[in-house]
Amino acid sequence: MKRRIFVIFAFVVSIISFSVNVSKDTLLISINDNTWITRQIAEKVKSIGNYMYDIEIKDVMTETIKTENYDVIMNIFTNTKENITIAFGYFQGGGFSYSETTNETADWVEKFAVKALENLSFQRFLYGENWDILQLTFWKGVDEYPIYQNEKLYFISDRYIGNREIYIFDFVNGTESKIPLESSAEYFPDISPNNNFLVFQTSLFGKWDIVLYNLITKKITRISPSNKNAYSPYFYDNTLILFSMEDESGQGTEIWYYDLYYNKLEKLSDSKRLLKFRPSKWNGNNITFYAINLEDASVNIYYLDEDNKIYPLLVDPFNQTDSWSNGSELLVFSEFNGKYFSIYEYNNNEKINLTSSITNDCFYPTYSPDKKYVFFTNYYSEADVFVLKREAIYKQRNN
Repeated sequence: MKRRIFVIFAFVVSIISFSVNVSKDTLLISINDNTWITRQIAEKVKSIGNYMYDIEIKDVMTETIKTENYDVIMNIFTNTKENITIAFGYFQGGGFSYSETTNETADWVEKFAVKALENLSFQRFLYGENWDILQLTFWKGVDEYPIYQNEKLYFISDRYIGNREIYIFDFVNGTESKIPLESSAEYFPDISPNNNFLVFQTSLFGKWDIVLYNLITKKITRISPSNKNAYSPYFYDNTLILFSMEDESGQGTEIWYYDLYYNKLEKLSDSKRLLKFRPSKWNGNNITFYAINLEDASVNIYYLDEDNKIYPLLVDPFNQTDSWSNGSELLVFSEFNGKYFSIYEYNNNEKINLTSSITNDCFYPTYSPDKKYVFFTNYYSEADVFVLKREAIYKQRNN
């Protein structure tokens, strides 16, 4: 009977997988002085950036360099008189520059190398012409749960202090900021369409709660009840926030919404056999989510219609998780392929593998507001935020 129900309600889905050219880009590091600190930074950039780039280091003072053989040129120079170190260069479509007051410690060298690579990525994302998949963060710890809006990247990182906090990267200005909650752990940030609020999951109050952060006043407001754990919030619009929250038994979860204007909570779903997470607006006013079936432990994607009835959306033998949509007919999610989790897109009843050439687990995909890009976390030797161009991926499909 259970299988017959799934056949009745599940959509017919075809699976399309195609390779993407994610071969490493070439990067030349040009050393422009003979200081110890410049050489240390060059070696650290080569070490940190070796997943994204094939990197060569050359000394401009002693070697002849043919720059046309490289995708990216990075010059590193330390001005000992001014006590400033700068990394600058260019790529097809634009250039980049990052500088700091020199500090000859191992920690500073690593931070400088990370920031130089990240600022390069910001500019390549905005202006670069020759990339399909791009690594955006390079910290040696955990960078995950990306969301992009208004030319800013919001994500979770444990950089510098080892505790998960919300970081905000401004791509245009090349700046980095964070929400200073150093005694708690944060997850699943989302930004309101009008850019006034952040919402996220936090352990700030001793359990898992959903809090609202006013980006103008810096005020934090807990919007989930004090007696239940709540997870994975999402802005349905400027006033409604979706999230999942444990039920009265503490064994399951249901989908709820919070209304900022009326300051009220309302439960939307009612299904005891599904442990529901990461609700998001999909295909009009439907709400999609992934869920663990408490009867057989399968993990699949479902949706609530406008009458709050639950239907299967993607129910396959391999587990699907981390579904997300921005209200359009498109949906991104992670699916296990027998070896690792890849990022898939559900589009017009087709499942399209967007990261088929990445042989690592990839999770937490989200769209840019214009749907040109998909941001996700790639778990190779560490966890970093990556982005892919949908148009470039689809061109591979049509070739």
